[in-house]
Amino acid sequence: MVRLPRIPRLPKFPRIPRIPRLPEIPGVERLRQAGNWRARLRAQRAWWRRRLRVLSDGHEVLFPAEGGGVVAVGTLHAASGKGPRIAVLHATAGSGHKSAAIALANALAEQKPDAVVREVDTLVFTSRLYRTGYSQGYVAVSSRAPQLWGTIYALSEQQRLVRALAPGREAFDRLSLRRLLRVVDREKPDAIVCTHFLPVEALWPRRRANKLPVPLYVVITDFTANPVWVYPHVDRYFVASDQVADELHELGVPRERIEVTGIPVDPRFGRTIGREAARAKFGLHANAPVALVMGGGSGVGPMAELADKLTALGSRPQVVVVCGTNEKLRRELLATPAAREGRLQALGFTHDVDALLEAADVVVSKAGGLTCSEALIKRTPLVVFRPTPGQEVRNTQFLESGGAAVHASTVDDVAAIVARWLGDPAARERVRENAGRLAHPDAAADIARRVLEAIGTQRRNGS
Repeated sequence: MVRLPRIPRLPKFPRIPRIPRLPEIPGVERLRQAGNWRARLRAQRAWWRRRLRVLSDGHEVLFPAEGGGVVAVGTLHAASGKGPRIAVLHATAGSGHKSAAIALANALAEQKPDAVVREVDTLVFTSRLYRTGYSQGYVAVSSRAPQLWGTIYALSEQQRLVRALAPGREAFDRLSLRRLLRVVDREKPDAIVCTHFLPVEALWPRRRANKLPVPLYVVITDFTANPVWVYPHVDRYFVASDQVADELHELGVPRERIEVTGIPVDPRFGRTIGREAARAKFGLHANAPVALVMGGGSGVGPMAELADKLTALGSRPQVVVVCGTNEKLRRELLATPAAREGRLQALGFTHDVDALLEAADVVVSKAGGLTCSEALIKRTPLVVFRPTPGQEVRNTQFLESGGAAVHASTVDDVAAIVARWLGDPAARERVRENAGRLAHPDAAADIARRVLEAIGTQRRNGS
């Protein structure tokens, strides 16, 4: 007879602590006697919310650690009487929306030093699952399955489909952002500026119901208008170009609520240090041509192949590759013969993109709205390499139609365009002039001025 091994006894789990009785809550005894467990659960949750307020020194803690140090409600009220209180909301689905929000917050603070400006990622108000899926989902799909993203974007351009799906999608998003609504109701800022459509989904119904008596502004951060940006009860849209304004009007937004300002970027891009100083900053020769290659914050794409093709051009340009957080790519490039000869530089994440664009004769990059705007302001000829289907393709089409960029589908196409521009200074200058006509270096300052003027008018009218 075979004896089976004895199965060890599982350890005992600690007992779940019993939620204390709540005699101080009106009606609890009646609900307990009726056996209404849903009502009991709501009562218990209300008790814990009140308990958390006491533990947090009178403030309901709503901002997780991702809020950049903003941890409690009441931060805007702290400056009551000093200046306007402005909330700038974005969502980290890509880096452009956040960059635009930071540029606006800096411009507002610069023009109105006594203003209290809070630049906050809307996703910090949501659950961890929602936040992770929303922020990482876009990056994963757009970079790893661009055709799928293109299909999703094309569907989002179908206005009838968007309207049909909007009630369910918006209800889910508003449920996920209910903490944002509580914060706005409690802090009552003087104005709200959104650089992403997600917070607008949650806030515009409050405007309709007269529960949000403050201006609601939207900044579109691409050179195209998509139906997902269109909501009623938005006081003003700030857009990149007349073309975007026309598209937005065709989608139903009144023309008087649309203002062409450009896409807000960091004010540094509007300042120049001179080509020689910019090149000296990175140890580049003053007279040799410079080609800049950028692959976004993660250094994605065939960057090594691009660098190899460009360093082999007959004009022997100095090639600078921004690898972002891709340290493996940076080490690979630094080990190449071109890097050892000093003709190739591989940089990690850098805050000096403005100086790099000023130093470069041509830049090879993706076509995010902020990246395109920065290149236009610096008047650097742009080769857009494999734009992601969707808004990046629309951005590329706009820049190509204005003569400020060229689309390249292959590495060989990139090398051919760069070689042509480096060998023809007159053609390169024409592209620079076209870029200058499309640029809006003061977009952030213009939007900030418009918002502050509206707040001043509102206060004078006593509303």
